[in-house]
Amino acid sequence: MTPVHRNAAHPVREAFAHGISRRGFLASAAMLYAAAATSSRGDEAGAVDVSQRITRGRKFLAGLFDPSLNLLPEFAGAKTYWLFHDNYLAAKVLKPTHPELAGKIVEAIHGYGARVSGKIEILFDESTRPLPFRHYRLSEVKRIGEKIVKNEVVSDDEFVGWREYADLLCFAAVAQAKTEPAKARECMAAAEAMWDGKGFLDPPAREGGTYATYKLALALLAARRAGVTLRAKTAVIGRLIAQQNEAGGWVTDYSPEGKPLGQANVETTSLAILALEASGS
Repeated sequence: MTPVHRNAAHPVREAFAHGISRRGFLASAAMLYAAAATSSRGDEAGAVDVSQRITRGRKFLAGLFDPSLNLLPEFAGAKTYWLFHDNYLAAKVLKPTHPELAGKIVEAIHGYGARVSGKIEILFDESTRPLPFRHYRLSEVKRIGEKIVKNEVVSDDEFVGWREYADLLCFAAVAQAKTEPAKARECMAAAEAMWDGKGFLDPPAREGGTYATYKLALALLAARRAGVTLRAKTAVIGRLIAQQNEAGGWVTDYSPEGKPLGQANVETTSLAILALEASGS
């Protein structure tokens, strides 16, 4: 996928080349300046809005912290606490603003003997064997009263049909961005081909009739790492922003009409924050 570039013409040169009078040019220049100023203010307001949304997202995550376990539940009120991916991601996202909290989360994860998962670490270049993709295994680690600590770890069974899934194409793009950039770009092109103007229409979305919010975030993250520009970047960001709820968290799924469906959870919120930060930098 090749980024689309627009060359901005020099306004003075263009104006006089087309025979515009000086008075007409000055009037046009004033209009251009006003439009540019308005656009600049709009961009600044948009940047501030995204920054505030990111701050609210982090506040949402920090508010879920359970000091009895030093972990975050899957979502508000949940009794399940995932070491990977949820708390691993939450620690990464909270580290810049809540370092003490993040440290406690990492210590708790390690305390349960969990050091690696095998897939989510790809986003941070921490996976020792990112490819080929393998099937994952969900396991119960411990029960503490009504609370259940769980974990997700990849198995040794290779997952053959991964190219059908938008999220795995994005993970593959990140995994190959440094070593095989051409393949990374191919993966991003395949992922964006699944964009239907509403979301990434891969088999789960087609079968369930809903779109996954986290795939929007992964596409933004992967495109940046692969060094490509999504043609639908603006639309993807718009869809992602629309899935943030009043509490500051990002809801897991949405309808073709864009209506949020499900709960705001730790994994989706963490990925959304990472994606919006990467898109603005």
